[in-house]
Amino acid sequence: MRVLLVRLDGIGDAAVCVPLIAALRESGHDVGIASTTRNAGLFLPGVLIAEHVLERIAWPAHGSTPDSAVRAVAEIAAMQYDVALIASEEPEAFGLAAPARERVGFTTGWSRPFKTLWVRGRTTRTVSRSQRIGGEDAHEVEIIYRLGAGLVGRNEPPADVAQLAPLLVAASSRTRSGILLQAGPKWGASGVAGDALRAIVERLEPRGLRVVASPVDAAAAGAALGITPETFADVRSWVTAIDAAAAVVTVDTGAAHVAGMLGVPIVDVFPDAQFDAQVRRWRPWASAYRALRASELRGGAGAELIESILDGS
Repeated sequence: MRVLLVRLDGIGDAAVCVPLIAALRESGHDVGIASTTRNAGLFLPGVLIAEHVLERIAWPAHGSTPDSAVRAVAEIAAMQYDVALIASEEPEAFGLAAPARERVGFTTGWSRPFKTLWVRGRTTRTVSRSQRIGGEDAHEVEIIYRLGAGLVGRNEPPADVAQLAPLLVAASSRTRSGILLQAGPKWGASGVAGDALRAIVERLEPRGLRVVASPVDAAAAGAALGITPETFADVRSWVTAIDAAAAVVTVDTGAAHVAGMLGVPIVDVFPDAQFDAQVRRWRPWASAYRALRASELRGGAGAELIESILDGS
């Protein structure tokens, strides 16, 4: 069948869909995706039969620009998808899925009764999930995988890098070297002070460190770190850089989830609040990783801790 996956979120949200897409393809289905300018281009060309890209309106507004929405709706209708798997909860996502004969989406049960009734009126099957951190003991990959029930031949999402990485890179790097650090505002938001992050950068620089940032975060990250982070013209180049690294150091961002599908070891930093629940739900999926609390990185001790982890001690 032709299956449309609707994922109107960030790169990390799209990356956790890799096991579902791999299992759908393994089961003989053709997969297309409705994405946004935030996560478009993540998948290797040829993996998807189509990518319908919407241009998001700047936060805090919701939805997409009218022109891009009209174009995506027309493209989706022309593809004649049999099934739409709606992995986003925005109302717009359900409109994009409307042309499909079968439509599967998430509900949060009677904790949000009106939203549940609204979703049920726009889908042919619903899947329960909790929006509360710690509300269930499941990884986001496992939650997303529920959408494909009845379409895939295996009960559990694949966790073999050899099956997952080919969706993102043509030939995974066999000569990985250096350390990639993903910079951006989420470090501060997670509770890592600027001086602690600068100490980490200084400590890792002699080890072939590449500090990277998205184009929209580069100026602020550079001002905070006192260096100019590397940026990339497109998502494909960024994925290639992650695949070439011997290790990735990041807060819980798209870089962690992409590296997790590529088999790149990760030092993944989470906020102290609800740390265990956050790690259970958002840890890297298929790679070796070490999860750290933001409070563990205070001062120079954090830089020493990360270096010791990278040395395997």
